[in-house]
Amino acid sequence: MKERTPAARPNRGAGDFAEGGDEDAPPQVFWSATRHVAVLEVDAEPCLPGSPDAFDLADLPCPAWLRQAEDGREDLLIGDGRRRLALTVHGAGLAVGPVRLRYRIAGFTTAEAGVMALRRLLALQRLRRLPAGLYPPERRARRWANALRAHDGRRAGASQREIAITLFGRNRVEDAWYDGGDDLRKTVSRLLRTGERLIDGQWRDLLRS
Repeated sequence: MKERTPAARPNRGAGDFAEGGDEDAPPQVFWSATRHVAVLEVDAEPCLPGSPDAFDLADLPCPAWLRQAEDGREDLLIGDGRRRLALTVHGAGLAVGPVRLRYRIAGFTTAEAGVMALRRLLALQRLRRLPAGLYPPERRARRWANALRAHDGRRAGASQREIAITLFGRNRVEDAWYDGGDDLRKTVSRLLRTGERLIDGQWRDLLRS
């Protein structure tokens, strides 16, 4: 395992940033389990080496970043290329030796994301990698990107029509903007509202949804 245990620098958002271990490694982000439902929260207890249920930090097949938080928990970020798996660990320290994990998954609103994170952890243990099939593209990513572009356009003084041309092309806008329908206008208005939410810090709610 190519392990790095960098110091983290605090961020006022949902997570803390840790510098990469070398010049080519980008900064890594430790997300808080209270802010991001994709973080798997677990309890750890010491476990004998060789146990079939043992989770051993030294045996991970991917680079990992471990951070000790002020409240005693540990944040673990496991990386496999562009894919990431984040855990918040309570109880026994991961650096001491093998542990057995108990998973905190409850309720309805966040259970689906927790189950997906657990499936990724189980796949990592079984396959020694984070399979791409468990990382489907974020279906809202394009909309969020357009919302931020629309927000930037409005701040630069662009009209809604000019924003629409930038996002959807002049031909579509010229065909639809003055045809009596207002679907495209409503789309731009919704994007602007979403952009405001993203910039205003409400992106945390979008991550939870």
